[in-house]
Amino acid sequence: MNDNKFFIKINIVETIIEDFPKYSYHITEYIWSFLEERILKPKKIWLEDKYVYYFGIIINKIHPQAKYFQENVFNSENVKFLTPKFSTSKGQRQATLFIKLREIDKNMPPSTFALLIYHIFASLILVNNKKLSKEDFDREKENLDFDLINSFPFPATLEEAQYQIFPDLS
Repeated sequence: MNDNKFFIKINIVETIIEDFPKYSYHITEYIWSFLEERILKPKKIWLEDKYVYYFGIIINKIHPQAKYFQENVFNSENVKFLTPKFSTSKGQRQATLFIKLREIDKNMPPSTFALLIYHIFASLILVNNKKLSKEDFDREKENLDFDLINSFPFPATLEEAQYQIFPDLS
């Protein structure tokens, strides 16, 4: 991961922290580095511009009464992704990304978490860039190293997960 260009925080809503598995932050780093190498560098996206990027990923349950208005190619009945366009100010671009899950399962394997992170980043890139399609990400996804992903400590400690606990504002 480009240490001076991209900053990523995983925020878990406090009401699900006891039920949500703790995954090593190395999974998030691996997914972002993979996308940098396989997608961003070859397509010359974001790496050479003047901005520093801050991504906050908020993970929470799907609320039954909630309506999800953003069409997202990665949405399913059980997972909703919300990826607004960047907010830009003084050399910084920020995006708060949302992953909403119908079910929270303490036994969800690291590979499933990795795919959630992959899809939210893919969605962010697609929303902010017209050079790519979902098919590009589907094709690259086949090259993810799930042996590496599953080799990170699981369950991780809260320190290794580097989660930030976020209040439920819904």
